Order: sequence, then C-alpha cells, then structure tokens
Amino acid sequence: MACSRTRSCAISWPTCASFRAPSVLFGANFRIRTLVRDSVTQSFAVETKALVKRYRSVLALAGLDLAIEPGCFFGLLGPNGAGKTTAVSILCTLLRPTSGEARIFGSDVVDERPAVRPHLGIVFQDPSLDTELTGRENLDIHARLYRLSERGTRIERMLEQMALTRDADRRVATLSSGMRRRLEIARALLHEPRVLFLDEPTVGLDVHARRSLWQHLEQLRGSGLTLFLTTHAMDEAARLCDRVAILNEGRVVATGAPQELCEQVGGDHIELELDRPEEALPLLRTKPNVQDAWIEKRTVMVKVKHAPTELVALIEELKPQGIRAVRMREVNLEDAFVHFTGHKIDTAGNLE
Repeated sequence: MACSRTRSCAISWPTCASFRAPSVLFGANFRIRTLVRDSVTQSFAVETKALVKRYRSVLALAGLDLAIEPGCFFGLLGPNGAGKTTAVSILCTLLRPTSGEARIFGSDVVDERPAVRPHLGIVFQDPSLDTELTGRENLDIHARLYRLSERGTRIERMLEQMALTRDADRRVATLSSGMRRRLEIARALLHEPRVLFLDEPTVGLDVHARRSLWQHLEQLRGSGLTLFLTTHAMDEAARLCDRVAILNEGRVVATGAPQELCEQVGGDHIELELDRPEEALPLLRTKPNVQDAWIEKRTVMVKVKHAPTELVALIEELKPQGIRAVRMREVNLEDAFVHFTGHKIDTAGNLE
C-alpha cells in the first residue's frame, strides 16, 4: 500500500477543516472533554522525554522521546520486543519507568496517576473481557466502576457506534474475535477518555474483521479524541495514522507523517519474477540507475529513482533469466521501516 496521505496533528479542534462534532459520532449527549492544547501550558496530549525502562539486563526503552498533539491519530511502529507495549504500559500508569518523564496532557504518569487515569481508555493486546457475561453486562460493570451517570444511555450509544446492538445480549464467549475487539473499544470509550490507547488491536483477526475494525477506528478521527496505536502492520499504520514513530531497539529512529517518511526514502520499486533470479543480481548491481537490488523468495526486488523510465531497459537486460511477471509500485511504509531500521517484519510481527 503506497503512502498517499499527509495530515497535520498540530491543528486545534475548533479550527480543523475536517472537524466533525462528537455528536455526529456518539450522539448529542456525548461530550469528550476539551482536547485543545492549553494556551498557557501548551501541553501535548502525550509527551515523553528520555524515557527509559530496564528489566534487569534487558533495556526495553532506551530514551523514548515523543510529543503528540491533541486529536492526533498516532502510531508507534516496531516488531515484537521493540518496546511498544512497555511504552503503553508506562503511559497508562501500569508500569513505572526506570528514568525519564511521561505526561498525559501535562500530568506526570508517575506522580499524578489519580489525575491521569480518568482520561485514559485502553484496549489491551490480550483479551480482557469476561467471556461468561454478555457484551452489555461487560459494559455495565465498566460504567459502574467509573460511577458513570446515565449508564444505560451511554451503553446503548457505544453499542450502536460499534455495530453491536443486535448482539449485545449474547455471551462474549459466543462472539467472533472481531466483535470482541469492537466491544473492547466500546468499553474503553464508555467513560469519555481524552486519549485512547490501542495496543496491537488487530492481532489475531482475520482479514474481514481487521478491515471492519479499521473502518470503526477511522470514524473516531475528527472527534477530538487522541488515539495512540501500536502495531507492527505497516499497511495498518499507513491507512489509519496521521503521524508515526518507528521504534527500533527501544529508540525512535524516525518520526513523521507516513507520506513524509516515504518521501525521505524516495524511489520506486520494480518486482520481477524470474526463472533464475540469482543470475540477475550481479548484473543489476552494475547498473548506475539501480539504487538497490535483492531477492525475496523467487522475486527480484529492484529499487530505482523512477520505475517507468527504467522498466523497459531492465526487461530487455533480464530476458535471458526468464521473466514470468513484472510489477511496479511506489515506496510504501514497509520500505521506509526497512530503510530506517535495516530490518523487515514478518506477518507475525517478528524480525526477519
């Protein structure tokens, strides 16, 4: 999926051209607490400075610096073990950092936990619903824990927003994985948080459920809510996020809008399926217009400045190697990740 979108996260709620009132998404009575950066404190929605977390000999976070504007859909990208969940756990006041600072709208997550927690919604990577209760009962327990007024109205609104009204009275154990995820998001939004954390929310979902969840998350954009997504799926981040940070070995190595990171990498890719791909590499690496070339399975990947200009010449050169198929594509966020980290991530989230 090519990166084709650039958004600014520095736009305050009242002036954002794409603003949609929360009532459009959640009903007339739904009120997200004001999320505009305070004119005096100029606090970010989420901010970390030199954040470090060490587990004995393992350095999980090695000086994490983030500054996320209110209303931004932000993505923290990295493979399994990169420190994404550790960062979320610290920001959600569940884990103390070894050193450094972390703040939510200016409040310190260690020293001011009681002030921070009411403003957080969390969807954990691991399932956290009571599967013996119905969806409605899970939401009701959450509402009671937060001592919410108008519980029934809020619950109905969230069920409708997440397309769960028809199945609300089924036991969670009987729901599909995608429906359970949507229910967890409904629960996380029930108390009207200022920041919603989503830790690898689509892990384990099939393609249909994954895309359905994306659509529901996209509906939250423009509501004023700040969303903090962790993921190893680059297509997910490219579609959903206004800005991303690439995490490698506990450090941020690149940050910006997905399109901006792709533009920093530059170039196009030509993919050639060949009968004898190993014979093509030495030839390609002698060509001045070829920036890089490598083999993935039996496909030769060629990076060039401008694919349409180079394609015909490459095909002529590689005819003796037996061309089966040729494809061109723009640089995408996965390419940017490889460029900045030197690693690829497989579909399970592990480094290749």
